[in-house]
Amino acid sequence: MKKTVFISAFTLMTSFNSAHCEPETQYELDTPPSEVVETPAESNSKIKDSITLSSAYFESQYTNKQLANFGLEVVRGMARLEDFIASNFDNEERNAAKWCARALYILFIHRAFNTAYHEIGHGLRVKAYGKDFQLAEYNDHGAFKKDQNFFKFFVKKIGNFSRASCRHETGLTDEEELVISAGGMNNETYMAERISRDFHDRGRLSFAESFAYFYGKLSPVAYALSKNSKNEAADALSGDDPVAVGGYYKRLGISATKNDIALGGLVSTLLSGTTYSIIKSAFSPDKYATPISFYNFQAPDVFSYVTSKGISYRLVSAYKYQDNLKFLFGAEHVFHGKSTTEVHLGVDTTLDSSFYNTNLKVVTTFCNGFSVEAACSIPVIDRLSINVEAGTYSCKSMLGERHSKSMKNGKGRSSDIAVFISYRY
Repeated sequence: MKKTVFISAFTLMTSFNSAHCEPETQYELDTPPSEVVETPAESNSKIKDSITLSSAYFESQYTNKQLANFGLEVVRGMARLEDFIASNFDNEERNAAKWCARALYILFIHRAFNTAYHEIGHGLRVKAYGKDFQLAEYNDHGAFKKDQNFFKFFVKKIGNFSRASCRHETGLTDEEELVISAGGMNNETYMAERISRDFHDRGRLSFAESFAYFYGKLSPVAYALSKNSKNEAADALSGDDPVAVGGYYKRLGISATKNDIALGGLVSTLLSGTTYSIIKSAFSPDKYATPISFYNFQAPDVFSYVTSKGISYRLVSAYKYQDNLKFLFGAEHVFHGKSTTEVHLGVDTTLDSSFYNTNLKVVTTFCNGFSVEAACSIPVIDRLSINVEAGTYSCKSMLGERHSKSMKNGKGRSSDIAVFISYRY
């Protein structure tokens, strides 16, 4: 059940670009060509954008992670359009063309993707519990008809500014309905987390990515604050996600409310290093925001999620041991509700040329069961790579609650794997 709220953080985004007034005479990487030394691994580097064909783009194989990858490619496509405008328009026309392109992107493409990704967040949790769902308009009161095609719904929402919804079959418990109601807002937060994670991998953040980051962080805040509730169990019947979540918490005896959702979004935004990287860039002549680090420690980012146990805060950071080796670490803890904690540890490395400069990332999560996420990217030729992403989740964990493809048995395990080909441009 998606709202039509635009985030006031757009004003911050305007300042993000105000320091980048034309004419732009810097090199893209602020380094003259004569000083740039490109290694073989950099010919297929992370800083390049990509177009991907994934096995998880087929309806039966959807995962939140892979659909977020698609969203990242859409956002970066907008960043590339800005680069094209900067290179092909005169100084007098350049800013006007950029802001026109940004406005059209935000109104049509960004909004359509965010709406579709929000609703599929509900739908994939419905599917995980073994039920069918329908991506539909909010005022669609016709007979239920299974319709789970994310990409069709995304295209349908381009230029369509009406509210959307995710209808589903009945017969679920209050806890399952809570997880489903939280799925849309959690997907928006996860999109912000993915943008932040890739920001630290790539080392730069464009206007479009910065806007999407703030939108993902603050959209649940605006949603929660804009809706009224009676703080009663009957709120669970509401069509507004934050109100429904608060109602289910009341039914389940969990001391968390819709206002805690708003508080979580605000606090996590203020505690995130990426937030201050973007603010810092507003007062810098640099074209992109760049990460903040301290003695090779990545400035931590914090994300707030709605879980069946309450409102959690997830801290994510890393230590850069070498240029091609990072140690990942963090934790997720419920502060509003039933106190519980999960810890995650991992490694992100690029193997040397004898292994074709293969990038490998493995992250383990434990304390509530044991979950593992792994990703491997193998460059095939200069611009083409083959990638594999896999995950196995404990269904009783907070991470598994958001990403498991099947939770019908409640306390078991769920696994998924996606193989995809990326063309880098």
